[in-house]
Amino acid sequence: MKFRPLHFLLLLILLSPVLRAVEIVDIQVRSQIPGRDVELSAVKAFVQPKINDEYNPAQVNQDIRSLQETGRYAYVGAEIQQAAGGIILIYVVEERPRLRSITVEGAEHFSNEKVRDWMELNLSDRVDIPLVMGKLEKVREKYQKDFYTGVDFEVDLTPPDDEGFTRLTLTIDEGPQRKVKEIRFPGRIHYTRTQLKRVMGQKETWILSAFTGRGKLDESQLRQDLSTLEEMYRRQGYLDAKAGPYKIEDIGGGLKVSVPITPYDQYLVNSIQIEGNTLYPSSLLGAQVPLQVGGVAASDKIQGGRSKIRDFYNNRGFSETRVTEKILLTAEERRVDIIYTVNEGRVAKIRDVLIRGNTRTKDEVIRRELLVYPGDVLNEVLARKSSSRLRNLGFLDSANYTLLPTDDPGVYDVEFEIQEGRSGQFLAGVGFSSEDKLVGFVELSQGNFDIGDPPSFTGGGQKLKTRLQLGTERRDIDINYVRPWFFNRRLTLSVTGFQNDSRFYSDDYDQRNTGFSIGIRKALSTRWRGGVTYTLEEIDVYDVDEDASEVIAMEEGKSMRSGLDFSVSRDSRNEVWIPTRGGRIILNTGFTGGPLGFDESIYEVGARSSYYYPVFFDHVLNLQGWARSVDYYGDSDNVPIFDRLFLGGSRTIRGFEFREVSPVDDSGDFIGGQTSLFASAEYTIPLSEMFRYAMFYDWGVVNLDSFDASIEDANSSYGIGLRIDMPGFPLRFDYSWQAQSSEANKDSGGLFSFLIGYSF
Repeated sequence: MKFRPLHFLLLLILLSPVLRAVEIVDIQVRSQIPGRDVELSAVKAFVQPKINDEYNPAQVNQDIRSLQETGRYAYVGAEIQQAAGGIILIYVVEERPRLRSITVEGAEHFSNEKVRDWMELNLSDRVDIPLVMGKLEKVREKYQKDFYTGVDFEVDLTPPDDEGFTRLTLTIDEGPQRKVKEIRFPGRIHYTRTQLKRVMGQKETWILSAFTGRGKLDESQLRQDLSTLEEMYRRQGYLDAKAGPYKIEDIGGGLKVSVPITPYDQYLVNSIQIEGNTLYPSSLLGAQVPLQVGGVAASDKIQGGRSKIRDFYNNRGFSETRVTEKILLTAEERRVDIIYTVNEGRVAKIRDVLIRGNTRTKDEVIRRELLVYPGDVLNEVLARKSSSRLRNLGFLDSANYTLLPTDDPGVYDVEFEIQEGRSGQFLAGVGFSSEDKLVGFVELSQGNFDIGDPPSFTGGGQKLKTRLQLGTERRDIDINYVRPWFFNRRLTLSVTGFQNDSRFYSDDYDQRNTGFSIGIRKALSTRWRGGVTYTLEEIDVYDVDEDASEVIAMEEGKSMRSGLDFSVSRDSRNEVWIPTRGGRIILNTGFTGGPLGFDESIYEVGARSSYYYPVFFDHVLNLQGWARSVDYYGDSDNVPIFDRLFLGGSRTIRGFEFREVSPVDDSGDFIGGQTSLFASAEYTIPLSEMFRYAMFYDWGVVNLDSFDASIEDANSSYGIGLRIDMPGFPLRFDYSWQAQSSEANKDSGGLFSFLIGYSF
């Protein structure tokens, strides 16, 4: 009796206990295609059973996989035939033919020769159509990179000749180049084109599209974008807004995509009703909803109301509370009635808190971030905050919690599932700025360091970073160690060793700072932080120019400084790198020498703030400023040149050279002052997802004496700029003109400045 391979595998499952004891009386090999010869030795070299062996299905399955992995066969299977005294084991194969010739036609954008090279096929290789189609994926990627997204391949293989050879002919239908040059939004759109394009996955081509591939037409993405755009309008109360259908037109050299928007009119809230609640009054629950009667019926706030009501119950231990909303639209009046239905459930408790998935990170590092504990009333809001705190550690890819029911009704285990990420990082790069000139750097860091666990030194939630910078104007070596939860308290210990060799401060001298600092920081509230830092460093002023000012010349040589700095800060920005609202305030004071000893006794006080205000259409106004003053006391009789205050350059008053807003001596050298005031206003306008246009005005003054707030010698500038927000490599280009200048800084021309990095 003869079985096909599928029947054979099913039979193995059913009869494997019987067949295992059956003897193999013969092993044969044949082609799946009748009449075609098979090279027996090539097959038998990869099979394990021998004649007179007991039949083993697992062994045969392994033989089939081994033959498939050779790449020689398009098909491999096995059959059995009953025979006197046992079975005949038959391996059935279909050999791929060998290539005698390869012909490529239709590759006009590239060349037929290039396509053939990308296929990575050689004469005498064994092929079939699935194998060739797999090879063509690389060719398809090459076409897609040049915006040919509809390329089609026709593969023809001739039947094998008597020697087992075939001829391959590949015909390419490239289709048109499908790059999106323009996206338009006909209709009453209410938003700007930039705002609408920013939320879309389909992008227009831009200056770097040849390298990034941005701008390829992707119609599946366009269909998703229609839903995204509609939701964007619903969040502004346009609950029946419609996006699409989109239209694609050839405009010569590219495509124009038109996405019509029909927003209709905004809906307003007519009423908010709460049903099903028995424990808390509707007025109290309704106050949780971020909507008001008569206000805009924003879809995200309607959904947010459901979450807020549920969180209200969750905060009080009702983790089983469920809330649903019903939206009743009155299209004629553009009004909406919102009904929230509450199923209150019961108070739940936590039996145990479980940690899963951490193979390197110690349990204590995870648990100290948690806000839920065994025996507590179950508060899902705190459980979510715990997950967020874990993700913010920086070395976990994910941290999610699950509620696990126990045998006791209303009692749960809270399980946190951890997925650890790569905590070590190596970075190298090159940068350039108007002040630092050319700089190369190498940085090695470990974000989940453990100084007390050799030899792995990982899993303790500590941070270690080593950075080396070498450039035309500077050389820096920094080693920084950070230990959160110092002494098992919410204190952060930071220890830094450094040597900073700076040649960009002045043409008259170079400066090298070598030392270490130890700091302690503590969270005072959700937004406020406080810290104290001790620093001991040697300052070497060297290569002093013979014509340098006396203020500079008297500081030549080495001196030691021992100091304490105290700071308090508040941060309410919505983003760290490119904020659009909120702000940051830093208040600091510090002193060196005196009871701390060594060569220098000075003190400093300062305040700095920066606020971001959203205007309209994603425009942002940034206002920032600071005030600083430094003075000497005790045995010191002056403030050294390296502690004096300067302004000017790409980070302060951009119309003036670096550190050239300051008092000057009789020879015209900039010698710094003891009081500085600075203010800046910058208005940014998004041009696209990565580009922002900027207009700015900078103002500042540096006075010779401490606590001198006079502004007679103030300097100011105005200008325009471009921000390119490439992740990890932000660029700032500014061109500015002086509006007001002191005698030492008069310059009627403009000044270009360039900076890699963000401004805070």
